[in-house]
Amino acid sequence: MPPAASRPAALAHALRRGAARLWPRARVPLPVLYDEAYRLPLNGLESSIGIELRTVDFTAWYLLETGAVAPPDVHRPEPISWEAVARVHTEGYLESLGRPETLARIYAVEPSDVVRGELLKSVRLACGGTLAAARHALARKGPALNLAGGFHHAAPARGGGFCVLNDVAVAVAALRAEGFEGQVAVLDLDAHPPDGTVECFAALGDARAWVGSLSGSDWGALPGADETRLPERCDDATYLRALAGLLSRMPRPALAFVLAGGDVLADDRFGRLGLSLDGARQRDLQVAAALAGVPSVWLPGGGYHADAWRVLAGTALALTGRGRERIRRRFDPLSARYQHLARLLRQEQPKDEVLITQAELDGTLGLDSGGEPLLLGRYSAQGLEYILYRYGLLTQVERLGYGRLRVEVGGTGTGTRVQLLGWAEGREHLLIDCVLERRPFAQGEVLFVNWLSLRHPRAHFSPVRPQLPGQEVPGLGLAREMDAMLAVLAERQGLLGVAFRPMWVHLAALARRRYRFLDPERQGRFEALCRDLAALPLAEATRLVAEGRVHLDGQPYTWEPSDLVALTQADVGDREAIAEARERARFTVDGHSLHVQPRS
Repeated sequence: MPPAASRPAALAHALRRGAARLWPRARVPLPVLYDEAYRLPLNGLESSIGIELRTVDFTAWYLLETGAVAPPDVHRPEPISWEAVARVHTEGYLESLGRPETLARIYAVEPSDVVRGELLKSVRLACGGTLAAARHALARKGPALNLAGGFHHAAPARGGGFCVLNDVAVAVAALRAEGFEGQVAVLDLDAHPPDGTVECFAALGDARAWVGSLSGSDWGALPGADETRLPERCDDATYLRALAGLLSRMPRPALAFVLAGGDVLADDRFGRLGLSLDGARQRDLQVAAALAGVPSVWLPGGGYHADAWRVLAGTALALTGRGRERIRRRFDPLSARYQHLARLLRQEQPKDEVLITQAELDGTLGLDSGGEPLLLGRYSAQGLEYILYRYGLLTQVERLGYGRLRVEVGGTGTGTRVQLLGWAEGREHLLIDCVLERRPFAQGEVLFVNWLSLRHPRAHFSPVRPQLPGQEVPGLGLAREMDAMLAVLAERQGLLGVAFRPMWVHLAALARRRYRFLDPERQGRFEALCRDLAALPLAEATRLVAEGRVHLDGQPYTWEPSDLVALTQADVGDREAIAEARERARFTVDGHSLHVQPRS
């Protein structure tokens, strides 16, 4: 397996190669700061709160894949220095970051989830990206985009709300130390007030820093900030009018920071505003026009909605002269990324790979000619280890605190077993356990997943991370990556797709982006269940079903395990039969309806 130090460079090379075929489309150059380690190594955030940790990666992949950003314009930041951080944050607070409990409180996770060095690496890289973006912006007298940052709840002596260090205040203080004396404007367009930023500038005594904010929450007065509190669920038109007023009051800056928050969308988990994707794009276009010719740093701020990456990608499009371009609704950045990596892997293979070898013939027995088990008659343990590395899974697992990773492949009575093992806390742990086989389907075969367990034994269950039915230890948070990788493996083997049988509600719910039940009636009932329990966290919904507290049309409902399938060529099935079954079914919890009528 390639050494860890070489992996960022390898992935950067892959990103550049992947985008080259689509560049140069018409665009305005935009410096973009990005690093794979921007992704927080906190998979508990996704499982317990539902926060999408891949937003930054999804955005980077989309921008490069579509040519909106050219590979040479993507820059890797350096971690912010502790000297720069200490200009803003107190010594006592910075010392407290050495305790997992401090970071766990800021991110609302269990201390066992915290790998302190890796988490602080993510934070320091993001802060370094904001400072680097500011230098790019000043040099080119235009915009620069950092794909992480906008940690506006971090104050000098405390962190909170997923914000450890205040990257904007740290960047401004660093520039001041280098001699920059110009007017700074911070346009905080996140859905929440910039309490930490205001406190940081007050502590710094920076009289040439103006903070303007539009937010949907009332956290009390913010002395020194031009704050507009918007009505709950405010629409696009109301928001854009308020934005025009705020921009009219903004002093002409020598450097601007824009927190283009993705949490302004309607139905965001923590935001209280009601913008559409188009409204968020209009916001960015309006601000970009107001800041024409001004050095500006654009940051994502918060975003706790499945479409948060689309907001951030839309910000980049607005800054690159492609502001009217729409992102396809069904575009899946993870699938597109893995398909791209599969093409690269094919290019790396020898030209004579298509020849039938003894190993391929022996593959029908699951063994190569030397007796080594093979997955699908083709992939050895070493080959799978390399694939897991190239697809980024090994890096993510290492960031969760595991080392000396290795893959084992063996035969079972129901297929081929693949296991990933790794060391932590003085012993080796089973991290991924998977049993796969070819299975007949329609006019061909599918890759059937008889068993898949993603295990994070370093982490602990707790009230904020409850145990789901069927779980022995918390999950790794890599189910979507595994699914995308299996889809690629199935396609490369000429299989029709991937199938599995979910034994619990949460397994089907997590797979619903791509998979459907073969029986239209069953699919319709499942969609009705998701609809009627949408107000509940997934962990609670699956627990209620397992406990028999969910009723279908007044009768106790028992989960119906049956095959789910995702075909390589999309098969929408019988839409009419699915819709009819969905409309007939009504689910309640202990006799109470939780169904929320769709908004007009």
